Amino acid sequence: MDAVLKGLAAKTHLEREKALLAIEDALKQPGCGGLDVDELCDGIARLLLSDEWESKLGALLAAKLLLERAPALPAGFDAAAQSEALRLLEDGEVRVRLATGQLLGALARRRGPDVFAECRRRVLTSILEHYDRPDEEEEEHAHGDGGDADAAGAAAAARASAALGGGDSPLASRAGSRAGSSTDLLGALLAASYKPTPVGTGAMRHGSEGWKCLETSMRALAALMEGAGPGARGELDCELRELLYRAVYHPNRFVRETAHFTLRSLCEALDPVELAAVGEDIAGRIADGLSDNWSQVRYAACTAARAFMAGVPAADAPRFHAALLPAMCLNRYYVAEGVRLYAQESWRRAVGQRGRALVAEHIDPVVSYYIAQSKANNHAVREAACACIAELMEKVDKAAVAPHVPTLLRALILCFKDMSWPVRDAACVACGRCVSAYPEEARPVLPELFSLWADHLWDNIPTVREDTAAALARAAAAYGEEAAGRVLAVLRELLPKAFDQEPESQKYSGLENTTFGVAARRARDNDPAVHTGQDMFSCGSLVARFSTSHLVKSDGCNDYGFARDKQPWEASDGAVYLLRELAPLRPSDAAALLPQLADLARLSTFQHAFNLHETIWKALPQIARAVGAREFKRHLEPFLAPAFSDLRCGHQLAEVAAGGALGALRDLLGPNIFAGRLDDAQRAALASDPNVPPPAPGGLAAAAAAGSAGAAAGAAAAGGGGAPPPWLKAPPGQQQAGNGRAPWAAAAAAQRQS
Repeated sequence: MDAVLKGLAAKTHLEREKALLAIEDALKQPGCGGLDVDELCDGIARLLLSDEWESKLGALLAAKLLLERAPALPAGFDAAAQSEALRLLEDGEVRVRLATGQLLGALARRRGPDVFAECRRRVLTSILEHYDRPDEEEEEHAHGDGGDADAAGAAAAARASAALGGGDSPLASRAGSRAGSSTDLLGALLAASYKPTPVGTGAMRHGSEGWKCLETSMRALAALMEGAGPGARGELDCELRELLYRAVYHPNRFVRETAHFTLRSLCEALDPVELAAVGEDIAGRIADGLSDNWSQVRYAACTAARAFMAGVPAADAPRFHAALLPAMCLNRYYVAEGVRLYAQESWRRAVGQRGRALVAEHIDPVVSYYIAQSKANNHAVREAACACIAELMEKVDKAAVAPHVPTLLRALILCFKDMSWPVRDAACVACGRCVSAYPEEARPVLPELFSLWADHLWDNIPTVREDTAAALARAAAAYGEEAAGRVLAVLRELLPKAFDQEPESQKYSGLENTTFGVAARRARDNDPAVHTGQDMFSCGSLVARFSTSHLVKSDGCNDYGFARDKQPWEASDGAVYLLRELAPLRPSDAAALLPQLADLARLSTFQHAFNLHETIWKALPQIARAVGAREFKRHLEPFLAPAFSDLRCGHQLAEVAAGGALGALRDLLGPNIFAGRLDDAQRAALASDPNVPPPAPGGLAAAAAAGSAGAAAGAAAAGGGGAPPPWLKAPPGQQQAGNGRAPWAAAAAAQRQS
């Protein structure tokens, strides 16, 4: 027992956890495993009186464990634990305060609602007393750290002297003499005009600090309500509810989060009829939490929304749909995975298969909410709003949505000019989906959309370029020849831009004269000038992290709010994506551009050439399938040399993409036809390179491989040595050593040898 108590009072978290695990293991055994519960309770009481926070924390957690697991406890232990928990409710150590709330919750689960009734007043008083930060404390900090006027004046004079060149310079001497001759005046002026604001006070105080025990007392209240369960209904009076209604708007986000978790407990504790009676007040607060700027608050509000919709009677639920459904629907696309998954499950539970009909029924509040969220000051919220607007136009009854299409499109166009690239990406995709669903309603904004799409096809972000190409293809499909001509014009303009790309720096030109090869890339990547003194950028935005340009709102004239020189190769990269998307719609036009695409695949004179190659090799199989095998065979030859060259280019992503393209083209054209276009070295590389995938199951290459293996096995059984087909051959050295071979080729060879 002494070892357990010593562990509970240990300074390290690990030792305290070991002591708690020892108690838990003993309580699981019959007869508590020889654990003297009475002696342990006495030891816990002594530790609670200690001045060390570690001792109090260990004792509180041990008491909670006994209340949850011990079948019987000494008389009076519950009352003593409750008294000590209330005494430590406002302890100076936050971990002790959190453990106090957990202990009160365990007491409520063991003894029922009586604990809530006995502790309610003390906990509510603590919350009310600390709901606001006292101004006196801020003034005390400011005066305590600011110093008197004479000291401020002397410090200012010293800084002025140093800034003027030091104490020996004539200017510094004159500055010092002036300061010395008018010390009182200078000090008075400085005191009147300059007041230092220490970090953590005044305007320098963060919104989440200085609230003392407010958050932990709120958590204690939530634990009491959850522990007492439905038996606490008698204590959930108007005073407590009004306190919760205030807390969900508290400036401290942690308090808001705890308030919404407490609202969830309130919804679970109230009778359905009582919940419906106060539902208007609760639903409005939950809806605000579902729109909070902080993901943790949104998640807490999601739990409250699920509890509310599950607790309210089915007959009364439609009254609250207008308030809750828009936010619940949008959070299904929120970027934080915990919020997104929980909201999706809550939506299924709340509406079942009636989601589309309910959204159409409440289309006005849904549209208003989506538009408001598309202007939120959180880029993740704006991104989710774009996805929801696209979903609304594609999946919900067109008669209900059609009157709102112009307004929704204007909101998307505004997001299309956002300084955060994920928002622009989402808006780009959403505009393509909306144009496809409502081509006539979107026609008035089509010129502006085409202009934005053309600009974003040359965007700095690869994902934006790719999604822009898909959106342009949707527009071409929706408007037919009217749009296809404009899209093809953009494609023909941007595709050859990479030929104008200059090398990044002339410093490396002496290393290799013809290509920006491995040596030049290595020199560039290890050049400190490339990686030193550069701007830092925020997540999802190309605005410099410490830039003030984001304070200027975009009016549509200067897009995006950032300036970054476009690179010609990025235009060609976007055009390759567009060629891939447009090929199924206009195969003949795509085939006419294949020679130019092959020329791009041979470019290697700039740093990002192999990023462009990666895009080409990823897109080429889809373009070939859209054009057709018969037509593509006429254009195959120019692609072979650059594709096999990129298998060993040193850029891993380009190597993998080139291998995938070669494997896909082999499967499309057939192994024999494809092998007939290769020389011996290329056939060996096709068979041995690990980046070339095995033949597709059921494809021509797989059938040929199976037939060759069967023929080889028959020849071996007859005493002959079946030769592998030419397209599976490797150089003699590799074939004998058995290395450097693609796995599927090695397996085929092993089968032949057997």
